[in-house]
Amino acid sequence: MHESLDYRFALHRPVKLSAASRVCLWLILLLMAAGCRSSNDIQAAENGLPVTELTPQPTANRVQSVMTRIAEQFAPSTGTPEPATAPEEVKPPVVLDLSLIGTLPNLDPGLAQSQAQLDMGQNLFAGLTNYNPDTNTIEPELATSWSIAPDGRTWTFKLRDDLFWVRPSRPLPGGNELWSATPVRPVTADDVVFAVERVCGHEVEHDLAYILFIIDGCQELFTNPAPTKEDRGRISIRAIDATTLEVQLTEPAGYFLTLTSTPFFQAVPRDLVTERGNEWVDANGDLSKGWQTPNNLIASGPFFLVPALTTMEGAVLHRNPLWPIDRQGNGDIVNVYFFHEELDAFKMWQERKLDVAPLPAAEREQFIAKTPARVKVIPGQILFYIGFNFDSQVFREPEVRRAFSAAINRQRLVEKIYDGRGIAMRHVITPDIVAGLPADEAGVGYSPDYARQQIAASSFRSCRLIPEITLLVSSADLSLLQAELLRDMWVDELGCLPENIHIEQMQFGALLAATRQDAANRPDMWELAWSPAFPDAHNSLTDLLQCRISENRQHRECSEADTLLQHAATTVDPAERATLYRKAESLFFNENGSFPVAPLYIRAREIVFRNDWITFTPVAFGGQQWDRVIINASFKELEQNR
Repeated sequence: MHESLDYRFALHRPVKLSAASRVCLWLILLLMAAGCRSSNDIQAAENGLPVTELTPQPTANRVQSVMTRIAEQFAPSTGTPEPATAPEEVKPPVVLDLSLIGTLPNLDPGLAQSQAQLDMGQNLFAGLTNYNPDTNTIEPELATSWSIAPDGRTWTFKLRDDLFWVRPSRPLPGGNELWSATPVRPVTADDVVFAVERVCGHEVEHDLAYILFIIDGCQELFTNPAPTKEDRGRISIRAIDATTLEVQLTEPAGYFLTLTSTPFFQAVPRDLVTERGNEWVDANGDLSKGWQTPNNLIASGPFFLVPALTTMEGAVLHRNPLWPIDRQGNGDIVNVYFFHEELDAFKMWQERKLDVAPLPAAEREQFIAKTPARVKVIPGQILFYIGFNFDSQVFREPEVRRAFSAAINRQRLVEKIYDGRGIAMRHVITPDIVAGLPADEAGVGYSPDYARQQIAASSFRSCRLIPEITLLVSSADLSLLQAELLRDMWVDELGCLPENIHIEQMQFGALLAATRQDAANRPDMWELAWSPAFPDAHNSLTDLLQCRISENRQHRECSEADTLLQHAATTVDPAERATLYRKAESLFFNENGSFPVAPLYIRAREIVFRNDWITFTPVAFGGQQWDRVIINASFKELEQNR
């Protein structure tokens, strides 16, 4: 999706049993189902509170421990009791302290767009799959496996039966401060179906709903102003049974697997939403509407929200003890502090009260100079670029396009316009996405000697001899500044005459209209930004440049690179997809490339972290995964008490 350059400023009835019957029943259930109950669940059953019929798969040690406690609790006394043993030491919970800008957001995963919503939703709700930031691949989550029919359109997902909707329950007396989780019911395939139906059917409004149009029937439902129940049933996503999900696409799409890791495929409980409507999350941070504690919220992710400890100033999440998926993180409690200004969060981090915080622009230069090891750069995804008109008298020649691109000092642009908070790009696919490329892995980039060689190899021989050209940019002040910097680079590196390069500004909508293929008097060059909607090279490269799939504002003819991109769009194998995208990038941006655009840079945000007691890989696209964070709790405590 093209973005305005103004952007820069911018998810039983209890049965009474005898003691002997209870112990027999519990032992049978534990052995047959290999399940377990926490001490909270056992106490709930005795007190007549609801408990789930299914349990997550535990470890053998946990089963043995639960069985031993149950047997000891209900077995009749037969003789002299064994000497009392010392109670097992309860270790203090491992705490992760974080910051988010704003207030507690709406937690409905179907509405997730802001970073705070994405972060909270990622950790509270289970997705069909999950994006792994360490490998840049899609891994199982609710889905354990998937298969694709020979036609490439029908995907079948097999789901876990041990992942639950849970509600928080208060700690038992004498235990540690961690809240427990009471299972409500298993997460099922229908919960994923319902999540997608809500977006396609306009029950929740999301700017990126169109990415689900690849699902057969979604676009028709989305554009229907008054859909009936029958209309909703025509969307081709179905729960075959509780643990089998089938999705039929409009066409083969290997990148569909990446889509399943987005919030659109985070499960939503149909029964609770049907009962309570949009109040099922029961929380908003809007003071004008009044504060509501999220008491109704049930979670399915690696953490759950503790309503009694959550306010407008901060949220408290506790580890979900019923979460069956192992990840390397060791956090038990996540304290999320909300700030209106990055500087306030940064100051709290300096006081050792936060593990991670944003790095404010005003503190950036001095902080990086002193402690660069405590800074992590998180790449943005919006690519800023210069587009070339292939019908232009000047830029119809590939040598001229190569020369103008290679003469651009991208790092200087980042420094001058964004104080260094960006990453220079030599190609289009952004880093840290599925089939992504490091920023410097392909493409020519800034190369003045190569630029001069290419302009000399053109029919003009010299930039001083090219006709007058027009560079069209948006009405933003920074766009004008950037255009002037670019013109100076072309003058300095290529010897162009400044009076031959005309810079014109217009509103974003008008700029888009003026650069369409069928527009009259199209400019020779233009400045735009491309904003991918999901973390996959298909959306980053193919949807921007492929000659038939994209808008093809350059109006260029199809080439070998487009054939590779078309093949990559239908290929399922991750390694093959990555290879195809790399080859296409080389054909576009290496020394003999066609250069349909001149990639400039992506924005980046920087965070500070306590690298002596915390280890993690930040996510560049989507919500941060707090269950992957490793904390050295003893060292953290030692440092905080200094």
